[in-house]
Amino acid sequence: MSENEKSHGKLQWFLLVICIPVIFAIILFSVILSFLGINVIDKAKEYGTSIPVVSSLVSETAVETEEVDLEFLDATIQQQQVEIERLQSNLSRREEEIAVLKNELAQVDHKTSIEEEIHAQETQDLKDIAKTYESMSTKNAASIISQLSIEDALLHLSQVSIEVRAGILSKMDSELAADLMTRLANQ
Repeated sequence: MSENEKSHGKLQWFLLVICIPVIFAIILFSVILSFLGINVIDKAKEYGTSIPVVSSLVSETAVETEEVDLEFLDATIQQQQVEIERLQSNLSRREEEIAVLKNELAQVDHKTSIEEEIHAQETQDLKDIAKTYESMSTKNAASIISQLSIEDALLHLSQVSIEVRAGILSKMDSELAADLMTRLANQ
């Protein structure tokens, strides 16, 4: 039995001293390389394909894995192409909406500028009319304003100075002057 014990002793020594530390070192080295960003499994497959017996096992598994990966990638590409088409149609629709809104904005800007020009012209015309009334005698200005509608008379009187307005209102019919004064006060 001592011969049998010696063979077991050598086998145990080989396992405990050489195999287990080597396996531990390989595992530890693989984990460290994985943390460093190196794909250890792919590298092992590359080296495994160069070994004659292991290459047949690795290549069959790799081919099957590659076929599954290709099918998955094709499906993913098709899904992404559908998504791209949807997004492109969405983009073109949005661009059309933007073009329509820009056109509407340009029209509104043009309309606003025209209205501002008209308003500025009307304001200038009212100022010119006020100057005309101020240069007239109060009696003539009162007779002209008496012939206007109430709204126009209010507009014209609001543009002249207070002194001229007082003179014009003093020369007008008292009822009309009272009505105009009330409306001027409420403006």
